[in-house]
Amino acid sequence: MPLVAAAALALATPAGAQDAPSPRHQGFWIGFGIGAGSDLSDQARDARSGGGGYLRLGGTITPQLLIGGELTGWVRRQDDVTVSRSVAVGTITFYPTRQGFFLRSGLGFGAFTLLVSGAIADITLTEEGLGALFGGGYDVQIGRNLFLTPNLDFLVQVINDDTAVVGLLTIGLTWH
Repeated sequence: MPLVAAAALALATPAGAQDAPSPRHQGFWIGFGIGAGSDLSDQARDARSGGGGYLRLGGTITPQLLIGGELTGWVRRQDDVTVSRSVAVGTITFYPTRQGFFLRSGLGFGAFTLLVSGAIADITLTEEGLGALFGGGYDVQIGRNLFLTPNLDFLVQVINDDTAVVGLLTIGLTWH
């Protein structure tokens, strides 16, 4: 009988471990990533592809709720014209389940920059306004405190009564 009880206890332990929250978030966190995206706004006339990336950091309120700040940008160069869109936002990240899936939103500042490279001089136009970020992703634990994080984010900018949206697909690393 003690052998049966020991076997039942041994078999029950892995099932209990599966119920544990994964990933476990606590304390300070930081992440960065790179990827690609498209300007989806009317001003683009068609989806224009470019490169993108982010840097984010913050603190953990609960294992399911993180707050922080983020710099996210997108850039496209064609011939002598470079267009970039970026946001600097305060963010809230929410993990609705015990798995690695999360939703994130943020509000702050947005900037649009147009650079035209000429033979004699470069011309730069920069406009600023409201910036927001909406998106989600999934943390895949690859180390004790290290996660591989694919993201789908949408940068929204309202500058001079014009609204622009950039969709970004990135892959990054996050340390918790």
